[in-house]
Amino acid sequence: MKRILLVSLLIFAQVTIAQKLKVDFGSDLDGERWQIINDGVMGGLSKGKTFMFDDCVVFSGTVSLRNNGGFSSYKGPFKKMDLSKYTKIVVKYRSKGYAMAMTMEMDKRWFLPYYKRDLPNTDWKWVKQEILFSEFIKYSVGRKKPGAPTEEELTNILRLGFVTNEKRAGDFKMEIDYIDFK
Repeated sequence: MKRILLVSLLIFAQVTIAQKLKVDFGSDLDGERWQIINDGVMGGLSKGKTFMFDDCVVFSGTVSLRNNGGFSSYKGPFKKMDLSKYTKIVVKYRSKGYAMAMTMEMDKRWFLPYYKRDLPNTDWKWVKQEILFSEFIKYSVGRKKPGAPTEEELTNILRLGFVTNEKRAGDFKMEIDYIDFK
């Protein structure tokens, strides 16, 4: 009986640990699988780049408004995630020069709705920003739409990302340690 109880506890612990979701840009080097997507996909001239460090990733560059430009983004790989068992995201980051936002996408097609949440400029001080899923705002082709993510949509998150969030020319810099789900 004790053996069955012990085996059950071990299995439960392994399942619980395996279900823990965290994107760690430092020790796990999760950022190596992420990619830069600039407004060049629409003819723009903005530039973004990343540098991996032992404890974080730096996403920086210059936003240009020329040729209908205006954004640079850093996006994770397409990978289905069920976030419905969580209520919030915690992002440890610091930024300067530009307002940024976090994105959650449910589809590979860029013109379909996605969710975005502002991340305030931190004047290069580290913060742990807690974001409730209900605080994300729906967007479609850059325009706000009504509604927060539904539980069904949270079961089908396909990609996370960060994007510059001001329509102005200028330099930006963001350093990201991790994204955690609680």
